[in-house]
Amino acid sequence: MNRKYIPKVLLLFFGSVLLTGILTGFKWISDQHDEKITIVMFGDSITKGGDWATLLGRSDVKNSGFPGFTTSHLVWLLKENVIDLKPRVCFLEGGINDIGVGIPLERTKSNYRSLIDGLKEHQIVPVVQSILYQQDNPESKIQVDRLNSYLRDYCQSKGVYYLDLNTKLSSPTGLKAKYTTDGTHINQEAYGIWATEVRNLLESIL
Repeated sequence: MNRKYIPKVLLLFFGSVLLTGILTGFKWISDQHDEKITIVMFGDSITKGGDWATLLGRSDVKNSGFPGFTTSHLVWLLKENVIDLKPRVCFLEGGINDIGVGIPLERTKSNYRSLIDGLKEHQIVPVVQSILYQQDNPESKIQVDRLNSYLRDYCQSKGVYYLDLNTKLSSPTGLKAKYTTDGTHINQEAYGIWATEVRNLLESIL
């Protein structure tokens, strides 16, 4: 091979490896240990921000949070980052990024149905968690309320667990100021409250 082409070939190779790692959450790294995963926390940056092993007091938890991702991304990543791990339970969180980039609500609803169906097909218990409000964002809140209302009713009709986090972290106007770092993401006090709700629900699942 001509030497002048080698750097380009190497660049393409490492670029493809990096892209694959991003899209799969670098799953090939996590596969280097054999510890059984029982619980997967699957969502966007709000999920990613939690130290779930510490919060839940257990080592069989996988944090599969992907900052900036929409529910469409989560559908694409479900197999590699949840199903292939063969957990017993998956806590789903996502949707605020869909609203932020203008994805139609019907698409987000369809994505949630796909996520729930995909988990159930593989005998993984889905837990849908309410989309968190933003602080003092009435336009966003209207969209969040519509989605959460749909998700609550859909879960009830399908016998799927639904965890309403807004009842613990929000006021009638949105996410409480004492629980947020920037109006969207939450602080450690809020994660502690969230984790308590997760632990309580796990007692009836596991």
